[in-house]
Amino acid sequence: MTDGVGTPSTAWSEEIAADEQARHEEFSKTLLSISSRVDAKRGPGRALHRKAVLGARATIQVHSDLPEPAAHGLFAETGTYDALVRLSNGSFTSQNDAVPDVRGFALSVRGIEGPGALGGRTNRQDFLLINRESFGFRTSEEFAEIVPLAAQGQTALIKHFVAKYGALKGPLEAAKLSKDFLKPFSGFATATFYSAAPIKVGPYAAKVRLKSRQDTRHLAAQLDFSNEVRSRVKDNDLVYDLALQFYVDDEHTPIEDGSAVWSTDVSPFVTVARVTLPAQDVESRAGLTLAEEIEADAFDPWAALEDHRPLGEIMRARKVAYYASVTQRRAGSETPE
Repeated sequence: MTDGVGTPSTAWSEEIAADEQARHEEFSKTLLSISSRVDAKRGPGRALHRKAVLGARATIQVHSDLPEPAAHGLFAETGTYDALVRLSNGSFTSQNDAVPDVRGFALSVRGIEGPGALGGRTNRQDFLLINRESFGFRTSEEFAEIVPLAAQGQTALIKHFVAKYGALKGPLEAAKLSKDFLKPFSGFATATFYSAAPIKVGPYAAKVRLKSRQDTRHLAAQLDFSNEVRSRVKDNDLVYDLALQFYVDDEHTPIEDGSAVWSTDVSPFVTVARVTLPAQDVESRAGLTLAEEIEADAFDPWAALEDHRPLGEIMRARKVAYYASVTQRRAGSETPE
């Protein structure tokens, strides 16, 4: 490649608007309002990714001899770390696996210690990944406009787009939004997951990908992802490759655009670690106890090393929203004395 395209660059920057904090607080209020209504019917839970599919233990083995842009933070030295995993469906409510949805793979690396993305020190590095290469929205403001309608169902979305774009363009815009949700999902054991937005890697910036090394797909996964992945991990290790895709320039790898998919022709992924869910019976007494501990935990992209601080407007909005959501969930689960 020419003109520096394809070369990881440290020349990235963030663009923070003067009114951003106020908008993020409004975004947070929108999420909490919807979550409160669901809580009233179903009990306290997460604002998004409410349905847990699997809670499990894992390990992450950082590879040796990584290229300089990758060798920072968690990936500065080779080593093996314990981790916890929460697999989930993205909806506000717990619904059947067969319903189209975003699928989440939260990976929390433990046994580390260093300066934290929120200041102070941290002993964990969380990666929150979804089965989409981007969020599909350029900003959190666009997402906040859609969220209340999505909670009401497809009809409300179509009415919104017709009102906004007209009778001809409206349904097309609604279909464009829905198309990613309708893509086939092969199951948590065989799918690929993405950070969708970049994080720091020392002085560099990169998106994160987790790619399955399992080749065999089970037809049962199409209708019941939960039982399928539990059955797999009971008898077999589940193995994934963790990779980084580096920022090269503002045109090809924008930091602030949450809808942008970074081309692998411009910035190929660099594998930096292997994630393994060792064979385990998640439905045993020990497995169920671990799952309860994982459900009580708070997975957050900002529970991170400063070397892996989340980047971009949507990630900054998540900082405000996640804190408010966790505060509300923990307050709602407290038992009065």
